[in-house]
Amino acid sequence: MTEHIYPAFERGRIMKKELLWALRDYSYTALQLQYAGYPDGILAGCHIRTDEQCLYIAPGLIKCQDFLFLIAEEEKLPYFSADYYVSLKFCLLKKEALPDYISYITEFRLDKELEQEQNELELCRFKLKKGARLRTDYNDFFDIQTEYDTVNLADAAWSAAGGNTLSKEITDYFARKVLECERAETGDIQFAYFLLQSKEAVNYEILMDYIRRKTGFSGERFLLEKEEAFRQLTDILEGIRQGRSGKGKNSAFSGGKMIVLD
Repeated sequence: MTEHIYPAFERGRIMKKELLWALRDYSYTALQLQYAGYPDGILAGCHIRTDEQCLYIAPGLIKCQDFLFLIAEEEKLPYFSADYYVSLKFCLLKKEALPDYISYITEFRLDKELEQEQNELELCRFKLKKGARLRTDYNDFFDIQTEYDTVNLADAAWSAAGGNTLSKEITDYFARKVLECERAETGDIQFAYFLLQSKEAVNYEILMDYIRRKTGFSGERFLLEKEEAFRQLTDILEGIRQGRSGKGKNSAFSGGKMIVLD
């Protein structure tokens, strides 16, 4: 038999330490259980915006080395010009177990190394010409991966049930562009609604299955790297705009890496 204690939040009642402990344990444990099967990555929020000098990271939730980090306030980071890709990363710098608590030291940093260590997660990357400013106002879906002066989200480390996936901002933008198309098929419209109504990033297997069906791949299951998945969504959107279903031999993958799963 297990006793479950929930504080009564009423005027005049004193919150005893046992009730505070119950509230603490319930809120933390509930989050841990909710995201127990998720890999490290961005779980919610962390929208990127820019001005003439700085990157701003909106509040959000990040899982790193199996711990959930709540970004409660907007973070600010100056950016700089570079003719090479610079990665905006969330980094877990130090974990220290003390008698009364565990201390985690984290930071957001700009790194010219694109590879991610176990304690690092990418939020975006960019190249910036001298005298230009970073932008997040995309002209179209493909524009998300414009090489210079653009916040590129295609390699951001997002987490979903079952594995890492594309940024929710990317899939939501794709969905909105699909819904703008008068020639969109019923299946594309339904998938767009599914993407937009979901509170979390799309399960990567579901995204892969949609791409497989649209491209006419004959295997049962396959897995694309995120950058190639973005390119395939770009081609699929163009096909929808032109009234093409996207299926058949002419829709073969364009040189990206593909792993076929048994």
